[in-house]
Amino acid sequence: MFEGSITVLVPLQEAVFTEEDREKFPAVNRNTVLCIIAFYVFFSITCWMALGDDVRTVLTTSLPAGAAATTVQLAYSVAVIFTFPLQNYPALEIACRSASSAINGYKSCTSWQERISEAMLHNIVSSILVVLLAIVAVTTMESLDKVVSFLGGLLGCPIAFIFPPLIHLRLAGKAGTLTQGRKIMDILVALMGVVAMVLSTMTTLLTST
Repeated sequence: MFEGSITVLVPLQEAVFTEEDREKFPAVNRNTVLCIIAFYVFFSITCWMALGDDVRTVLTTSLPAGAAATTVQLAYSVAVIFTFPLQNYPALEIACRSASSAINGYKSCTSWQERISEAMLHNIVSSILVVLLAIVAVTTMESLDKVVSFLGGLLGCPIAFIFPPLIHLRLAGKAGTLTQGRKIMDILVALMGVVAMVLSTMTTLLTST
């Protein structure tokens, strides 16, 4: 939840077209996250009560055979297909901008030839990343739970608990608004994130062998 919300938050806010709508974004994002959390809690409790402890990693495969289960699985597949571009938008934007800056030497696009080259580069980088993700998905299909746990521990913990307080330390320190108590709190949160990252990653590796 934190991993997905934080990585998509800034790119989505920057993509809002008008300044008036951008000012409404924090409230919309907060309400959306609260609704998602409430739905997750309700949905997980309902599924646990219905299916017990024998719930598979891919929840839809735990449903009993029938037309209703097939409909749910089909709807979930369609939802994943349509949300895939949104999930990959932040990573694709960062990768494309980095590649463009490295190749063009931070030059701005001033001619239509350069604009075409920028578009081609964006398509190439996007295609490569999507193909790599597809290869990873196919090769790790049978151990999805371990892959998700490993990525969550190694990458999710820093994104959710380490980078935000460190960024706040840097920005608030430059602005001169950082109190001693908040500085200590930021450091403690970052340290707990490091501990959580190491423990969760090591636990996943040890239980996977």
